[in-house]
Amino acid sequence: MSANSQLAIRAQGLGKHYHIYVKPHHRLLQTLWRGKRQFYRDFHALENINFELMQGQTLGVIGRNGAGKSTLLQLICGTLAPTAGNIEVQGRIAALLELGTGFNPEFSGRENVAINAAILGLSEAQIDQRMDAILAFADIGEFIEQPVKTYSSGMYVRLAFAVAIHVEPDILVVDEALAVGDAFFQAKCMTQMKKMLDAGTTLLFTSHDVGAIKAICQQVLWLEQGKMRAFGQTSAITRQYAQEWVLQANAAQGVVAETVLETGPGSLEHVATPNLSEVELQTAGRLQTVGTGAVRLSDMGWVVSDGLETVGEQIISEQLVQWGETVHINARVNIQKPCDHLIVSYHLKNRQNQHVIGSHTYSHPQVYDRQWQTGDSFQVRFTAPVVVHEGQYALTMLVTSISDMVRYTDAVFHDWVDDVAILTVAPRPLYPLSDMVEVENMVQVKSLPSFTESQ
Repeated sequence: MSANSQLAIRAQGLGKHYHIYVKPHHRLLQTLWRGKRQFYRDFHALENINFELMQGQTLGVIGRNGAGKSTLLQLICGTLAPTAGNIEVQGRIAALLELGTGFNPEFSGRENVAINAAILGLSEAQIDQRMDAILAFADIGEFIEQPVKTYSSGMYVRLAFAVAIHVEPDILVVDEALAVGDAFFQAKCMTQMKKMLDAGTTLLFTSHDVGAIKAICQQVLWLEQGKMRAFGQTSAITRQYAQEWVLQANAAQGVVAETVLETGPGSLEHVATPNLSEVELQTAGRLQTVGTGAVRLSDMGWVVSDGLETVGEQIISEQLVQWGETVHINARVNIQKPCDHLIVSYHLKNRQNQHVIGSHTYSHPQVYDRQWQTGDSFQVRFTAPVVVHEGQYALTMLVTSISDMVRYTDAVFHDWVDDVAILTVAPRPLYPLSDMVEVENMVQVKSLPSFTESQ
């Protein structure tokens, strides 16, 4: 098979421009003047977008509201025509765009299923064959016979998603639609999308939930004001996106943040043993720090333990442990400028760059309630059992100032350092669980009197 035959989507110089008129009659004047005078301003919803997506790959599209995410997906689906460049799509597309797209509000749910499936290429026989499965997945009961205009947004999404997945598309496009569904249906949809990905379906997914993007997308396209801010592997782009969020959060508090991009393993002097190059973890080796610089973290990593005691003060960046063992996470906090309401936190991230578990020092008044002065320094050590399953996890550490612990509206990020250490959890031959973490429980079992069927 040639490389071109494996292509699913290719965008080259893709752009979408609109004419914005200040007053309605300016449209008429523009026509009458025949281009000799301009009565509009150009709005570039998308400009010079370039990327390729191969069959079976997953692409997440992220960005703030108005960045151009929905416009891009509509261009890919063919519901909008590009103003510049071109878009090449190979395969059948099923799409969940903004609510209301694709269904006739006057028709019943059942009628819309039949019409939508036919538009997507199914024959009448195929529609009849799959109708029961579609209705079972949507699970909207007797409302299937009611006009779609009577549906709630959640019911609409249930039906639209059920149709999209049962036409067996080559490319599935989901534009934030699942955000209106309930938690149970969202989980159901995520499970179904993962099954489709395993079967080779190409996925384009746009969401403000970066956790969902991390969970299912191999690559990420970051749009900002209609332009490509970044495109690449999910772990790298979502990390940059998170750092941008930190910068914006600090800017909202009137604080100018420093950003330091390190060149790779060993470049951070304040990391104890930063030799992560041999660790086969997607997020390792790209050590970055972002924050105001008023506080800096150093000596981060695992403290070697021997039973209940730590052995000296040896701090390492890679540790192999068994489930249930105790680990000690160390950090030194160096105060560069006066500050207060400090909270030191850590997160463990899995291979999908998802935060799995973490903790913080908010409940410790000796850290939070103190007015810290330039030159002050203190050590933080978290001690916790290993409750994550087999695999490799990257350690992220950060220090913030937050006085509003209800709404977090005044959070200022002083230092945020990704991937400072790696934890490898060894496999164990016990009953497998699908949960991300497994907490040890105290289990009590007692015998009861025999029961009869009448009971």
